[in-house]
Amino acid sequence: MIGTKLLASVLALGVVGGGAVGVHAIQPEKSIQPTSTVNQEETATEEKQDSNEQAKLQKEASITQDEATKTVLAQYQGGTVKQVELEDEDGSVVYGVDVISKDGKSYDVKVDAKTGEITKAENDNENGNEAKDHDKEVNDDNAAENN
Repeated sequence: MIGTKLLASVLALGVVGGGAVGVHAIQPEKSIQPTSTVNQEETATEEKQDSNEQAKLQKEASITQDEATKTVLAQYQGGTVKQVELEDEDGSVVYGVDVISKDGKSYDVKVDAKTGEITKAENDNENGNEAKDHDKEVNDDNAAENN
């Protein structure tokens, strides 16, 4: 008789416990609400503005993207160009060229889209002093060419 009561108790616990698990499994998970919503219309508008801005900048450029790339690679011989983008920097149209030099350092080089001259080169690595030195070197080289 004790065995029967024990068996009945175990079965009852199994049914109650199983029911609790089953109810939990049936209930829907709480949905996670996004913290920000990106409206597809806003995204389309931004893309249209970007393409309009790029078209405007392209009209102002006197040199091509390929010419800007060649200018940078002449300065960073043995380097690899990772990206070229036409930009408006402080009211001037420039090609922003990301280049990895042959020694593995990364530079963000600005090429004037009208004259084809390198106007700025920043070292994208950790040492900011090296970028300043390189800017001075590029500017000194440009000044020597103009004299």
